[in-house]
Amino acid sequence: MKQWNNESGQVMLLTVMMLTGVILSVTSLVALVVLYQLRQTADITASTQAIFAADAGLECALYKQVKKGNPGEWGDCSGGKLENGSEFKTVIEENTIKSAGKSRRSARAFEAAF
Repeated sequence: MKQWNNESGQVMLLTVMMLTGVILSVTSLVALVVLYQLRQTADITASTQAIFAADAGLECALYKQVKKGNPGEWGDCSGGKLENGSEFKTVIEENTIKSAGKSRRSARAFEAAF
């Protein structure tokens, strides 16, 4: 019959503690990945709002250009805030219109060159 000594209990305790640490680490990493995925899903709404804000700024500048006919008088479409909380900024350079929309942490941009 095999005799058990005190050291074998210590080795078993250390092994259990190491396995618990590994399992805890893996679980934490999985939870972090799930958190990032949930955050990315929530940002889809903000991303869509940013796209529509950038489009609104671009459409405003294009409308002012067509309406006035003089590129120097495109009107006040340099920036604005929409009802859903998103905002846009438009920059007009020679034959290019750049419009950037922002909603929460998402930002999207459009450019029209003619």
